[in-house]
Amino acid sequence: MHFGAPTPEACIACDHRHAGGYGKLLKWLTAAAALLTVAACAGRSDLGYAALNSEVPATRAIIVPPPGGPSVVAVLQQTYQNGISQEIALSTASLTSGQNAFYVSLLNNTASNMEIPETLSLPPLTPDRIEREMEERIPGVTMETSLVYVQNKFGPFGFATGRSSRGDLCLYAWQQIEPDKPAVLVPGGAISVRLRLCDADANVDQLLRVMYGYTIAAYYHQESWNPYGDPPSPPAGFGQTGAPMYPLGLDRREDATVIRRRALSSESRRAPPPDEASGRLIDKDTVVPAGPGTPAPLNTPPLGGYPVVPPPPAE
Repeated sequence: MHFGAPTPEACIACDHRHAGGYGKLLKWLTAAAALLTVAACAGRSDLGYAALNSEVPATRAIIVPPPGGPSVVAVLQQTYQNGISQEIALSTASLTSGQNAFYVSLLNNTASNMEIPETLSLPPLTPDRIEREMEERIPGVTMETSLVYVQNKFGPFGFATGRSSRGDLCLYAWQQIEPDKPAVLVPGGAISVRLRLCDADANVDQLLRVMYGYTIAAYYHQESWNPYGDPPSPPAGFGQTGAPMYPLGLDRREDATVIRRRALSSESRRAPPPDEASGRLIDKDTVVPAGPGTPAPLNTPPLGGYPVVPPPPAE
């Protein structure tokens, strides 16, 4: 057997065989790298959310409750192409399921195309729509819509009240703030407000105080954005002579004198007033007639914030 140097034909065949092996190896390594890349991309931890709401600080709340009212707990916000909406969660002191909250929407263009995705719209206030909202936000509570006309500093609003099975008093109020005259060239904005409020100890007046005293703390930097309309004119006689104005409606009580209880000094303890000496207690807001010969008091409402004291029996 001859083990000499390989012939040229044998060297050419060997080169082709090695070249083919290297090519297959390179193809295999390329495919493996591609598979590793796909596996790495498939295993990345990019997390998506179905909801578009995001939490913002309480200082960014569109609506601020009145002083002494429920505090803002959290604010969920959703941004649209033509506005913004917020769910402002309020502190809750009730046994009824659900969260006290303001629901507010601000539109910077009421003439937007509602067919465009992520566009905010304000449907008209209808009894059916308000009924659906109350069923969703105060479930299980029979709400009765009030027929009393009420308005706050932003205009008229409606409300309904109901008593839950746990004994809480619930209030649902709604208000839509729009200019009374449409804009000529560029459509103005609008604001929609809802209030859901349940409390274990409050009465209707205390719950309504939140709706009367809230403040809108946000606005759009647009000259055409004005959902409040033109400012009202000053009252007749404002700033003119011969037109006195009295605080707290004192002009309605010119025919009576209101006696206020004062801190008793040592002299007053020794010498009580004649009315107290006779056994008749002078209440904090006892109204004393002006005396004989004066006309009877008119049927005017009492001063706000004080208890109403019935007049003495006629002799």
